[in-house]
Amino acid sequence: MNRYSNKNLSSGFWKWGDPAKAFHLNDFPRFKSFLEEKWKRKLNDDFKAPDITQLIPESTFSENDFSKTFPNLKQEQFSNSKESRILYGFGKSCHDIIRIFSGKIPPLPDFVLFPESEDEVEHILQNASKNKIRLIPFSGGSNVTGAFELNEKNVSCVVNLQRMKRMVAIDETSHTATFETGIFGPELEKILNAKGFTLGHFPQSFEYSALGGWLATRSGGQESGQYGKIEDMVLGIRAITPNGIIDTKDFPKHASGIDTFRLFIGSEGTLGIITQAKLRIHKLQSEQKWIVALFKTFDEGAEAVRCLLQQGIHPGILRLSDPLETKLFSTMRNSESGGLKKLIGALIKSRLASKGFNEPCILMTRFSIRNDSDFAMTKFTCRFFKSHNGFILPSSTAGNWEEHRFTLPYLRDTLIEHRVMIDTFETIAYWKNTSALYLNVKESLKKSAFYDKGGLLFCHLSHVYETGACLYFTMIAPMERSNEEAQWMNYKTLVTDAIIESGGAVSHHHGVGKDHQPWYLKTIDAGEKELLQAVKKHLDPNGIMNPGKLFDPEN
Repeated sequence: MNRYSNKNLSSGFWKWGDPAKAFHLNDFPRFKSFLEEKWKRKLNDDFKAPDITQLIPESTFSENDFSKTFPNLKQEQFSNSKESRILYGFGKSCHDIIRIFSGKIPPLPDFVLFPESEDEVEHILQNASKNKIRLIPFSGGSNVTGAFELNEKNVSCVVNLQRMKRMVAIDETSHTATFETGIFGPELEKILNAKGFTLGHFPQSFEYSALGGWLATRSGGQESGQYGKIEDMVLGIRAITPNGIIDTKDFPKHASGIDTFRLFIGSEGTLGIITQAKLRIHKLQSEQKWIVALFKTFDEGAEAVRCLLQQGIHPGILRLSDPLETKLFSTMRNSESGGLKKLIGALIKSRLASKGFNEPCILMTRFSIRNDSDFAMTKFTCRFFKSHNGFILPSSTAGNWEEHRFTLPYLRDTLIEHRVMIDTFETIAYWKNTSALYLNVKESLKKSAFYDKGGLLFCHLSHVYETGACLYFTMIAPMERSNEEAQWMNYKTLVTDAIIESGGAVSHHHGVGKDHQPWYLKTIDAGEKELLQAVKKHLDPNGIMNPGKLFDPEN
């Protein structure tokens, strides 16, 4: 099931995932009480999304226009209804949701097309280019960086790839599989699991995101320590561009010139539409082992992680939370019995307080156990963390996070309805810069009233490598009535400025989109930009493919 299969506008189209799985802030009483005490106010449901069907005009692109422009498509592959344009015209960013709630609706697509084959995709691109209709590729729609942003120029169309979801081929001997890119994460894994394999790509959006979006944004999954990011999994692609088909030759490894397919990984739909991808797959692992530890400070925990990675030890999952995130974990448990709150509370009172663990940071690591050497690696990791002043906790401590690792986005929805702003900022930097970057980002918000008004900024370190690490910040703050968009933009600007100035990338795994474009353009030099624009001009001569993203300012 994708996140649109049982959605309609009246049930909250803007919400995450499956409405049947949604929860309310009251389901987390300790977390709610923590915020209410912090902000000295009650959190009530007082922010409602308007009926935006009343705020947008009818499409100017008619059924007759469709029949003339795309004669090879069937009527059921076209929609210009307000519902379709709204459902497939937004991403899931904080900026998207704020504008929906405040009624400041950005330009939406004029119509949506649903191709079912590569021939139909080619037909769409060729005729759209001829008629200068802008195209926005769409698969899962979980993007949080403004990837679907439009302006008022020209007619625009969303190309929804969700009907293209077949496994094309599998090579069980060589451990490769080829899929169409409209396939969602759970369906892809179900197909592979039935044959004893996994792709190993599990972003937080896994249940409601698709292969095409992963490729287009250089997505990173929670198990990247073991399997790598999506760009590490791709061997070759087929892509349809307005100027023809790109069908790359693939090998396990080679020295036969430039891998042109890599131009499309991270291209965010600006060059064409990736319709198929050949991927590395892996044997399923049946046994997993968690190693969980507490550290006295975030820096101390990060140093232990760096040293572990540079010893050649690579956990599949690794997550180090700073003191505030560790504290908030203890408020997120629904039950009073068990869990991190009870465990850490008891330990701090008895043994940890005397050892200086007053504001501890929790580090969770998970290993796949395939053989005796993997098991030995977990024992080494335990000893290693102890030697770096870590306090080892029972492995069950990680259970609450593991159980809910794909459901946390639902919390955002109920917080917004309670007038709580929540957004995330993620980056990656070399190890020599991570500590300063962490501090600089926290300091950056002092240039605003963020902390004075009770704002909370917390962070975890994840997706770690021998050379550096991803830092993932979460911001929670009371919304300023009638000023929500400007408030968000102020915080976003301060934090992203600090990230870039501290040597961080504009993104590690969310992509660039429209929201990050100003900072992205600061990080590429003139020669690189000219090269990218030349490639786009060749593949997309009329500039119809997702204009205004990445290096294309759409002047």
